[in-house]
Amino acid sequence: MVARKAAQTNEEPSKPEPVPFTVGFNRSQSEILVYGSLLLGVLFAAIGIVGGMPLLAIAGIAPIAIAYRHYPMIEKGKPQLGANEDGLYVERIGFIDWAAIRMTDVKRSTVRNVEIVRLDVLLTRSLDNAVIKAQSVPFWKKFMMRNWKRTPREHGRELLAINLHTLSADPEEILERIRAYKFV
Repeated sequence: MVARKAAQTNEEPSKPEPVPFTVGFNRSQSEILVYGSLLLGVLFAAIGIVGGMPLLAIAGIAPIAIAYRHYPMIEKGKPQLGANEDGLYVERIGFIDWAAIRMTDVKRSTVRNVEIVRLDVLLTRSLDNAVIKAQSVPFWKKFMMRNWKRTPREHGRELLAINLHTLSADPEEILERIRAYKFV
Protein backbone atom coordinates (compact mmCIF):
# COMPACT_ATOMS: atom_id res chain seq x y z
CA MET A 1 0.00 0.00 0.00
CA VAL A 2 2.80 2.42 0.92
CA ALA A 3 4.74 1.49 -2.22
CA ARG A 4 1.70 2.20 -4.38
CA LYS A 5 1.24 5.69 -2.82
CA ALA A 6 4.93 6.43 -3.29
CA ALA A 7 4.72 5.40 -6.95
CA GLN A 8 1.69 7.63 -7.45
CA THR A 9 3.38 10.69 -5.93
CA ASN A 10 6.54 10.17 -7.99
CA GLU A 11 4.60 10.10 -11.23
CA GLU A 12 4.19 13.55 -12.72
CA PRO A 13 1.16 14.37 -14.80
CA SER A 14 2.17 14.16 -18.41
CA LYS A 15 2.19 17.50 -20.24
CA PRO A 16 1.16 17.52 -23.85
CA GLU A 17 4.01 18.01 -26.28
CA PRO A 18 4.04 21.43 -27.87
CA VAL A 19 2.73 21.35 -31.43
CA PRO A 20 3.71 23.99 -33.99
CA PHE A 21 0.76 26.03 -35.19
CA THR A 22 -0.16 29.03 -37.31
CA VAL A 23 -3.41 30.90 -37.52
CA GLY A 24 -4.62 33.54 -39.95
CA PHE A 25 -7.46 36.02 -40.17
CA ASN A 26 -11.04 34.83 -40.24
CA ARG A 27 -11.72 35.69 -43.88
CA SER A 28 -15.50 35.31 -43.70
CA GLN A 29 -15.76 38.30 -41.35
CA SER A 30 -13.60 40.52 -43.55
CA GLU A 31 -14.62 39.85 -47.13
CA ILE A 32 -17.66 42.14 -47.06
CA LEU A 33 -15.55 45.03 -45.75
CA VAL A 34 -12.78 44.69 -48.32
CA TYR A 35 -14.81 43.74 -51.38
CA GLY A 36 -17.67 46.11 -50.50
CA SER A 37 -15.32 49.07 -50.06
CA LEU A 38 -13.53 48.24 -53.29
CA LEU A 39 -16.79 47.98 -55.21
CA LEU A 40 -18.09 51.24 -53.75
CA GLY A 41 -14.86 53.06 -54.59
CA VAL A 42 -14.81 51.78 -58.16
CA LEU A 43 -18.48 52.73 -58.60
CA PHE A 44 -17.85 56.26 -57.29
CA ALA A 45 -14.84 56.67 -59.56
CA ALA A 46 -16.62 55.28 -62.65
CA ILE A 47 -19.78 57.34 -62.15
CA GLY A 48 -17.70 60.43 -61.39
CA ILE A 49 -15.59 60.05 -64.54
CA VAL A 50 -18.48 59.12 -66.86
CA GLY A 51 -20.83 61.75 -65.42
CA GLY A 52 -18.24 64.50 -65.41
CA MET A 53 -18.30 64.86 -61.62
CA PRO A 54 -14.65 65.06 -60.52
CA LEU A 55 -15.52 65.37 -56.82
CA LEU A 56 -17.38 62.06 -56.90
CA ALA A 57 -14.43 60.43 -58.69
CA ILE A 58 -12.09 61.80 -56.02
CA ALA A 59 -14.48 60.60 -53.28
CA GLY A 60 -13.97 57.08 -54.65
CA ILE A 61 -10.41 57.17 -53.31
CA ALA A 62 -11.57 56.84 -49.68
CA PRO A 63 -13.35 53.46 -50.02
CA ILE A 64 -10.51 52.15 -52.19
CA ALA A 65 -8.05 53.20 -49.45
CA ILE A 66 -10.15 51.35 -46.86
CA ALA A 67 -10.06 48.20 -49.00
CA TYR A 68 -6.29 48.58 -49.43
CA ARG A 69 -5.72 49.02 -45.68
CA HIS A 70 -7.78 45.94 -44.78
CA TYR A 71 -6.50 43.69 -47.58
CA PRO A 72 -4.36 41.52 -45.21
CA MET A 73 -7.60 40.30 -43.64
CA ILE A 74 -8.50 38.38 -46.83
CA GLU A 75 -5.01 37.29 -47.96
CA LYS A 76 -4.80 33.53 -48.37
CA GLY A 77 -1.97 31.55 -46.83
CA LYS A 78 -0.60 34.39 -44.66
CA PRO A 79 -0.45 33.40 -40.99
CA GLN A 80 -0.80 36.21 -38.48
CA LEU A 81 0.30 34.31 -35.39
CA GLY A 82 2.11 31.06 -34.79
CA ALA A 83 4.56 29.22 -32.60
CA ASN A 84 7.27 26.61 -32.94
CA GLU A 85 10.54 25.76 -31.26
CA ASP A 86 12.16 28.90 -32.74
CA GLY A 87 9.76 31.24 -30.96
CA LEU A 88 6.47 33.08 -31.18
CA TYR A 89 5.72 34.17 -34.74
CA VAL A 90 3.90 37.45 -35.30
CA GLU A 91 3.28 38.61 -38.87
CA ARG A 92 5.43 41.61 -39.91
CA ILE A 93 7.67 41.12 -36.86
CA GLY A 94 9.07 37.61 -37.23
CA PHE A 95 10.00 35.14 -34.49
CA ILE A 96 10.26 36.39 -30.91
CA ASP A 97 12.64 34.44 -28.70
CA TRP A 98 10.86 32.37 -26.03
CA ALA A 99 13.37 33.59 -23.43
CA ALA A 100 12.29 37.18 -24.12
CA ILE A 101 8.65 36.48 -23.20
CA ARG A 102 7.94 37.18 -19.56
CA MET A 103 4.16 36.68 -19.52
CA THR A 104 1.24 35.88 -21.81
CA ASP A 105 -2.38 36.59 -20.98
CA VAL A 106 -5.73 36.81 -22.77
CA LYS A 107 -7.78 39.97 -22.13
CA ARG A 108 -11.47 40.16 -23.00
CA SER A 109 -13.71 43.20 -23.29
CA THR A 110 -17.06 43.96 -24.87
CA VAL A 111 -17.95 46.97 -26.99
CA ARG A 112 -21.59 47.21 -28.10
CA ASN A 113 -22.16 43.46 -27.96
CA VAL A 114 -18.93 42.70 -29.84
CA GLU A 115 -16.38 40.70 -27.87
CA ILE A 116 -12.83 41.99 -28.26
CA VAL A 117 -10.16 39.42 -27.36
CA ARG A 118 -6.45 40.19 -27.34
CA LEU A 119 -3.31 38.36 -26.36
CA ASP A 120 -0.96 40.43 -24.22
CA VAL A 121 2.68 39.37 -24.50
CA LEU A 122 4.97 41.10 -22.00
CA LEU A 123 8.58 41.05 -23.13
CA THR A 124 11.63 41.15 -20.88
CA ARG A 125 13.41 43.51 -23.28
CA SER A 126 12.61 45.73 -26.23
CA LEU A 127 10.94 44.13 -29.23
CA ASP A 128 13.91 44.92 -31.47
CA ASN A 129 16.19 42.93 -29.14
CA ALA A 130 13.67 40.11 -28.62
CA VAL A 131 13.28 39.22 -32.32
CA ILE A 132 15.54 36.34 -33.35
CA LYS A 133 14.33 35.95 -36.96
CA ALA A 134 13.04 39.23 -38.35
CA GLN A 135 10.55 39.19 -41.19
CA SER A 136 11.14 41.49 -44.14
CA VAL A 137 8.10 43.48 -45.21
CA PRO A 138 7.59 45.04 -48.64
CA PHE A 139 7.23 48.82 -48.65
CA TRP A 140 3.66 48.73 -49.99
CA LYS A 141 2.54 46.56 -47.06
CA LYS A 142 3.72 48.97 -44.35
CA PHE A 143 0.53 51.01 -44.69
CA MET A 144 -1.82 48.04 -44.42
CA MET A 145 -3.56 46.91 -41.25
CA ARG A 146 -1.59 44.81 -38.81
CA ASN A 147 -2.91 42.57 -36.10
CA TRP A 148 -0.79 43.86 -33.22
CA LYS A 149 0.20 46.97 -31.34
CA ARG A 150 3.39 47.55 -29.38
CA THR A 151 3.52 49.65 -26.22
CA PRO A 152 6.69 50.62 -24.35
CA ARG A 153 6.76 49.72 -20.65
CA GLU A 154 9.07 50.47 -17.75
CA HIS A 155 12.73 49.35 -17.64
CA GLY A 156 13.02 48.85 -21.42
CA ARG A 157 10.28 46.24 -21.59
CA GLU A 158 7.52 46.24 -24.16
CA LEU A 159 3.96 44.94 -24.27
CA LEU A 160 2.76 43.40 -27.50
CA ALA A 161 -1.06 43.35 -27.78
CA ILE A 162 -2.20 40.92 -30.49
CA ASN A 163 -5.86 40.90 -31.57
CA LEU A 164 -7.32 37.39 -31.41
CA HIS A 165 -10.98 38.15 -32.17
CA THR A 166 -10.13 38.64 -35.84
CA LEU A 167 -8.32 35.29 -36.12
CA SER A 168 -9.83 31.96 -37.14
CA ALA A 169 -8.98 30.02 -33.96
CA ASP A 170 -10.24 29.88 -30.40
CA PRO A 171 -8.29 32.36 -28.19
CA GLU A 172 -8.01 29.91 -25.29
CA GLU A 173 -6.57 27.22 -27.57
CA ILE A 174 -4.01 29.71 -28.91
CA LEU A 175 -2.95 30.62 -25.37
CA GLU A 176 -2.65 26.93 -24.40
CA ARG A 177 -0.41 26.20 -27.38
CA ILE A 178 1.79 29.21 -26.71
CA ARG A 179 2.15 28.31 -23.04
CA ALA A 180 3.02 24.72 -24.00
CA TYR A 181 6.11 26.08 -25.76
CA LYS A 182 6.93 28.73 -23.20
CA PHE A 183 6.93 26.41 -20.21
CA VAL A 184 8.61 23.34 -21.72
